[in-house]
Amino acid sequence: MFWERSPASSNYSLDDEYYFMNLAAKKPKFCERTFNAVQNIQEKRVALEVSPSVVALVSYSGDEQFMEGSGTIIESNNDATIVLTAASFIRRCSVRNQFMENDLINDLKVTVYSQDGQSYKGEVVAVDCHYNLAAISFHSKGPLPTAKIGEVDDSLDVLLDTPSFELKHHSTSYKLSAGAEVYAVARYFYKPFDPMIASGAYWLDRCGYDCKELFKTSCRITKSGEGGPLINHLGEVIGIMYCDSTLTPCMPISIAYRWWEHFKTCGKYCRPLLGMEVGNFYTADVAMIERINQIFPSVYNGVIVEEVTEGSSASLAGLRVDDVIIECAGRRVNGFLVFSEIIWENVGDHVTLVVLRQNNIEKILLAKKKNIEQIHLRMFVEEATLDQFNRWPSLPNPNSC
Repeated sequence: MFWERSPASSNYSLDDEYYFMNLAAKKPKFCERTFNAVQNIQEKRVALEVSPSVVALVSYSGDEQFMEGSGTIIESNNDATIVLTAASFIRRCSVRNQFMENDLINDLKVTVYSQDGQSYKGEVVAVDCHYNLAAISFHSKGPLPTAKIGEVDDSLDVLLDTPSFELKHHSTSYKLSAGAEVYAVARYFYKPFDPMIASGAYWLDRCGYDCKELFKTSCRITKSGEGGPLINHLGEVIGIMYCDSTLTPCMPISIAYRWWEHFKTCGKYCRPLLGMEVGNFYTADVAMIERINQIFPSVYNGVIVEEVTEGSSASLAGLRVDDVIIECAGRRVNGFLVFSEIIWENVGDHVTLVVLRQNNIEKILLAKKKNIEQIHLRMFVEEATLDQFNRWPSLPNPNSC
């Protein structure tokens, strides 16, 4: 119900005053966007699977409300509940409001709103400006529902039968393919703290952000949905969302969850610096895949090097654009997430890469040779320093998304 009177016409609670301010600022729920107005039964089912573990988050700079977001409960016991979210809603914006600074807002306070409308004082226990991730802790009277985490497998065998988006019997991972339907879920920050949902698809396109680990989806969320979970059709969390004006970038949950587990174990953050942009094998041009397969009939997946940063470890190791990485540190590379996992495990050390190079393949085909040597490169896995942190855009108009 929308109020017809202004806050000045009577005495209202602080919550009511915030309500009027937010209404005036036109910060809508997902369902108030035209393209999210209709929800089918599948959307409602998956939203209800995860909604008990989705919370609304509000940050304050002193007593002034700063920004809203959402988050996912990943741990909860009698001692504490942990919410995984994006760090955007607690970071300062640059002077020109173009990027978020690598620092938190002054006199930071966080309020967490759970499914039943209960409010809790949140404490920031971990925040990483490089990956734009944060973990918020709060205390409740008892354990709260936690989300199901879906281990994502982004490898696809392009020369085999087209895989189903469904989990196979006894499978422990979820195959994420281009076009797979995904769902953005969040919780609105004003009572009655309704859940929000927006459906979309996983895209192969890049987000254009500094952070190369991001996936891209066509879900359309609002600013209050940032930090909320991206889920699959089983209600499993497969990513953490960020808000953008035209798309929804998403941090794969395997990276976000590994970030949190590493912090819990080591008390510090792991920030591997790839120094290159890579894509899944099936994003390559079909002609290139055919040429590779003529020489290596057993090679049907890997990662393609799409961009190499000059002066980076990848560049110094000799990697080139269009190289196909099929092994890293002695492990088979089936997709980007496997490659990322191996890199995370070897920060500060060298890894040996087994690479197929297109130029060599073309020469071999012309010479009609069948037996060739694979290229072995040795690359040092760097860790990002403060001056190498990913930049994260600050939308000039939060209401535009």
